[in-house]
Amino acid sequence: MHPGELEEEAEKIVEAFYNYLKHEKGLSEETALEHKHQIGFFANSYFLGYEEKSLLEVTGSDIEDYLGTWYIRKVWNSSKSDVRSILVAFKKFCKFLHERGCVEEEQLDDLLAACKNPQRYIRRFESYYELDPDSETWEEDFRIWFMQEYDEDELEVNYEQPFEVDQKLSSAFSKEELSASRTTVLSDFQTFLSYISEHNGMKLTAANSFIGRKQVFALNELMSYPEELKSTANQPDSWTIHLFYNLSKTLNLFVVSEKNRLEVTPRIDLFKLLSPKEQFVVLFDALWNETSWERFLPPDSGGRPEYAQEERGNIASALSDCEVDEKYLFREWLNEFCREQGNAEDELSVFLMAASFVYTAFDVRIVPALKLFGLLNFGFEKDRKDHLVKRGWGIEWFAITKLGGKIFRAIRKGNERI
Repeated sequence: MHPGELEEEAEKIVEAFYNYLKHEKGLSEETALEHKHQIGFFANSYFLGYEEKSLLEVTGSDIEDYLGTWYIRKVWNSSKSDVRSILVAFKKFCKFLHERGCVEEEQLDDLLAACKNPQRYIRRFESYYELDPDSETWEEDFRIWFMQEYDEDELEVNYEQPFEVDQKLSSAFSKEELSASRTTVLSDFQTFLSYISEHNGMKLTAANSFIGRKQVFALNELMSYPEELKSTANQPDSWTIHLFYNLSKTLNLFVVSEKNRLEVTPRIDLFKLLSPKEQFVVLFDALWNETSWERFLPPDSGGRPEYAQEERGNIASALSDCEVDEKYLFREWLNEFCREQGNAEDELSVFLMAASFVYTAFDVRIVPALKLFGLLNFGFEKDRKDHLVKRGWGIEWFAITKLGGKIFRAIRKGNERI
């Protein structure tokens, strides 16, 4: 068939798929249209233009190339949160083709195998956005990413590997000083781990593989200082639960199974064998160095959280200069920090650089996390407007604690040695 005939055929197949979902399977209009859109976009934007064959000839490799490479690179504002909804649409479409006698059992198995493990596509997204276009090795890094095979064996993790404890950071403070800081991060994190262990195998949300609303509210109530959450709140709306979820994921304390369930790993037991001081250092290292700060924000938040994270060494150095327990106006301190970095030559540049820290991961998620770790205190502006309260914006002042001063000075010394 020539291109025009292929397009006409694909349009009829997609429309028949929509009618099948709505009238035979009883899906709602909204859900049926969403699945129709996903398959229609695949057919028109990718499959017909690149493959030039009938939609009935789709293979598992076509799905893998589409979602694992093309969609990531070519679709504006694409996100790893798209993965599961796309795969759900593909699964339903493949079963539709099979029920209609358009594909044989062997072809169906091949198609469903490509939809089996959402995590490998999510990892493709994450590894792609970890590439640095400003790096001197960008072309080689991209080539490696582009040519990377879907080898499930390469994704295996040694869940019995001991934790690495940063000894320089650990030597910066004593267990007595940690105890005196009255931080609740360790007890609250242990509570979080106990809960997910007791509910091992819990089903996660379809879109992002987050903890469900019911469990989020239950966990929140178990924390030392429960947050005020609206009845419609999801995991990212609780900065504490969202923080613990992402730190646990970084440390491989749990995995998301192929069936989209949370499954704990043996590393939870290894973590519990660490001393409180070692646990604190491992958690802080996961926050400060190992986890992308973008992950602490709600999905598709935008901005440039990676810029603030790249500056974390300079941030720690600047915080180490602060007097313990002395209040600093957050905006003024931030503007001065931007001026001192050497790349802010005028007030406009200062403003633009400061904007990378305000209303983004640093002030909305990292500063509250540092408070939870007992490294600083902060307060919000009085009479904040509702939209500022909703987003966690409007920090007025902060003050470094004694423990915070020691840790930030240790980071600064470590940076000076590099």
